[in-house]
Amino acid sequence: MDPIADAAALVADRYPEARWALLAGSVLDPGSRTAGSDLDIVVCVPDDAVGHRDAVRWRGWPVELFVNTQVGHRWYIAKETARRKPTLARMIATGVPVAGEPDVVGLKAECQALLDAGPGPTSDTALEDARYGVTDLLDDLAYARDGGEADVVRSVLWERVGHLALAAAGRWDGGGKWLLRELRAWDRGYAARWVAARHDDQAMVDVARATLNAAGGPLFEGYLRQAPIVDEIPATSTTPPVVVRRAARAVLLDDAGRLVLIRRTVPGRAPYWVTPGGGVEPEDASVEDGLHRELQEELGATAKIVRQVFLASGPKDAGISVHHYFLARVVSMDLALQSGPELEEPTRGAYDVEHVDLRDDGALAGINLVPAALKAFVRANRDALLAEAGVG
Repeated sequence: MDPIADAAALVADRYPEARWALLAGSVLDPGSRTAGSDLDIVVCVPDDAVGHRDAVRWRGWPVELFVNTQVGHRWYIAKETARRKPTLARMIATGVPVAGEPDVVGLKAECQALLDAGPGPTSDTALEDARYGVTDLLDDLAYARDGGEADVVRSVLWERVGHLALAAAGRWDGGGKWLLRELRAWDRGYAARWVAARHDDQAMVDVARATLNAAGGPLFEGYLRQAPIVDEIPATSTTPPVVVRRAARAVLLDDAGRLVLIRRTVPGRAPYWVTPGGGVEPEDASVEDGLHRELQEELGATAKIVRQVFLASGPKDAGISVHHYFLARVVSMDLALQSGPELEEPTRGAYDVEHVDLRDDGALAGINLVPAALKAFVRANRDALLAEAGVG
């Protein structure tokens, strides 16, 4: 089994429109690879696609897929590194290209530079929180009377001490096995003592106290956090994302029960199919009005919109992009009336209108309709879509 060749074949089969793809993880190192190693594959898809996380099996491999647009990947890199856990940045920096190598060179270099620079000093507030947590857990362990509770405290304390050590040292943090890997990358001697302390209470207390002292000492008295003023509490626990772009698309059926799709052929990429539609413009009175305009421009078509049946979103710039998919039925269509601006730009490739029988699942399965989540939805709900659209 060749992980690089198998990863490349998977990307070519499932994401032929990918701008680039990388294989990452321990599977690349024959010395670290095990019988249970999986293929961690980062895929960059076109800007109009929807990102997703997927777990599949391919040629005997368990596979984890991290799929997003270029902007989406950057959004996750920023989010994770702000939490001092550079999971995606490390995958991109260390991954081996299996598609579109020239297009990912710059981002790989950026991620490597980010890793090399480190997260910087931990904030005083975060470090105090970590010190307080370890101090409190040491007390809980010292006075535990219930064996089960002591086991839980021991487990949580051990992990918190590892995180505190990395925070105090200004190092990247990690979860699961990556906590140990980050500790070893920082100080192999400390990592060995930390591991050995897992099942030895006295050793654990010794390591915890030494780690606390290096981080500024135990913290209990004097630890204070101000509660927010009631009037400043937001209506929701998190700030709602800002929609920076809306798109309207049609799951468009003709009288014969055929899906009307657009086959995109872009230089340097395998063909893929999309549903007709596009971005909602400021002058559109509503999302549905935007869809009517897009159908007129792209297909010279008018349509009866039945209802919205699918919604997809993904990170874009400083917010999210939302794609509304409406079930619709063709009223009229004259390709001679096509007028979309994209049709006048040869560099954007070809836009060919094709029909696919919705009753023929094999025909639908055989095309690369993006996003993949929409394809799965349409295939799973073919009969319902035909009935809703009133196609006999």
